[in-house]
Amino acid sequence: AAAAVANATVPGGTAQAGADGAGALDLTHSAFNPRRPGYDHYVRLLPNCGKVLEVASKVLGAPSDHLLVAAIGLAFAQIAARDEVKLSLIAPMRDGRGEGQAVGNMASTRHLTLFVGGGRSLGACALELSGRLRRREWELCDVLGDDGDRVFINVRGIPGFDGATPVIERVDVKRKPTKFVRNIIEMFADQETPEQWTLWMGIREDFDGSALAKAIRRVIWGLASNPLQPLHS
Repeated sequence: AAAAVANATVPGGTAQAGADGAGALDLTHSAFNPRRPGYDHYVRLLPNCGKVLEVASKVLGAPSDHLLVAAIGLAFAQIAARDEVKLSLIAPMRDGRGEGQAVGNMASTRHLTLFVGGGRSLGACALELSGRLRRREWELCDVLGDDGDRVFINVRGIPGFDGATPVIERVDVKRKPTKFVRNIIEMFADQETPEQWTLWMGIREDFDGSALAKAIRRVIWGLASNPLQPLHS
């Protein structure tokens, strides 16, 4: 696996009524969190790393984009020494059958907390996350309980078209727009080719982006080669 360091629409099934209010719009995410100083950091997952992610997808039977979210969350938990990860994801709200002409918000923010302690393995954590994304087991923002310690991810995969191949513009890794953040990490995960991703993130200034990149590489390799190994050894 290779991740070169230059410094979340999460697909998942049919929109349905549920505990999250189905297509409700999340208006309060990060609205009341204090702004903290942050900086920009980029991680590029090169094609070899993308191929390892695809191997992990076949080993575990989970979509590669789900595993990418899992790898980011598990890497964060590993270097932050946490037993749970609070994830905030951009999720589709109008992807159900017959909703192609629906009028309304096409995506909104959804939140979930993943327990990764107790000796749980990489594979167990990743499969639980993938299952919850498939079943849309997430929540709206808990205004009182949100203390800004979340990992926000917007996964932007390559769209599929019949009879056409999209050309995706490469992420400009020289941009540095981030001055403040309202979460520990705020990330766009952009798929530039079928086997290459670039992670563009704003990170709180007391968090090490290079350590996160190395941990993501370790977790992706572990998911493919030894998914039974515990996250926290």
